[in-house]
Amino acid sequence: MAFFEQRKNGWRAQIRRRGMPSISRTFDLKADAEAWARDVERELQRGNASVLRDDAGKTLFREVLDLYEAGPLPALKSPGKNQAALQAARDRFGPLFLSSIRASDVGVWRDALIAGGLASATALRYLAVLSAVFSFCEKDLSIALPSGNPCRSVRKPAPARARARRLRLGEMDYLLRAARQARSRIGGLPQIIALAVESSMRLGELLGLEWSRIDLRERTAHLVDTKNGESRTVALSSVAVATLQSLPRRIDGRVFGWAASDSFEKTWTRCKSSARKLYEADCTAQGVKPDPAFLADLRFHDLRHEATSRLFEKGLGVMEVASMTGHKSLSMLKRYTHIEARKLAKKLG
Repeated sequence: MAFFEQRKNGWRAQIRRRGMPSISRTFDLKADAEAWARDVERELQRGNASVLRDDAGKTLFREVLDLYEAGPLPALKSPGKNQAALQAARDRFGPLFLSSIRASDVGVWRDALIAGGLASATALRYLAVLSAVFSFCEKDLSIALPSGNPCRSVRKPAPARARARRLRLGEMDYLLRAARQARSRIGGLPQIIALAVESSMRLGELLGLEWSRIDLRERTAHLVDTKNGESRTVALSSVAVATLQSLPRRIDGRVFGWAASDSFEKTWTRCKSSARKLYEADCTAQGVKPDPAFLADLRFHDLRHEATSRLFEKGLGVMEVASMTGHKSLSMLKRYTHIEARKLAKKLG
């Protein structure tokens, strides 16, 4: 039942139900107070008793974020990847009550992220992280949000075009030359580059390789820690087997010595720089102008694109390639496949 009381700051509406907490709100106009009371009572008639709790109007976003970071976040496969998104969400929505965060507010945040230099794919991931926090509110904390998860109503930024970077003629040779000349306390740089192109494995999967899960006789490598959380066994080409055989065995049983992808990326950057210098020196000796695109904008992950495309060019079927790469959907596999038209032309005859 609703009760109305005129106060100095406006009209106060209060709804009481036996066995339930009371709820009240103050409005400037009595008509607004009556309209709100009718809406709440209508929800109560539908059996939605959560409207009387108003937890969303009493809980700050940063309080929920603290619970999320202490609970579900550590259980994720790579919780560190979400830290930047969670911090950005805390900075923007931390002092606000859950009930006051609308879809339009999330949309403004999205636009600010992109205007601040974030790529659309990164902004999309930030939205996904924020949506996970609101889902945690609804499912784990049983907090009824007034309009549901506000992220579901927000327009998602258009994803950037998929990368189509493949190795240009000669780039692999210069990368391997530079890798062999690299002065690194951790060996295996030429081998990890060659293995990436031969096996289509991700960097994290390569760094996690252990000799105990590699069968050189059967030419297989079993991967336990993969991006999608499922293990898979990768077939090894004769070149991949020869590459592995050229490596010395480590005491810890691991194939490569880099502890994390961050430390390897620094080594990779130095290797690319050295390879470019070798290329420019050869161009100078031959009196040829260096190609500015040579080795430019080449990421280690592009070697996975190269490997996947080569698998198709060798004539492997979709399911065969998917068993190598670990892709679960054809759409994702297609993003990693860039078959050269000149090679298709040879097949056409």
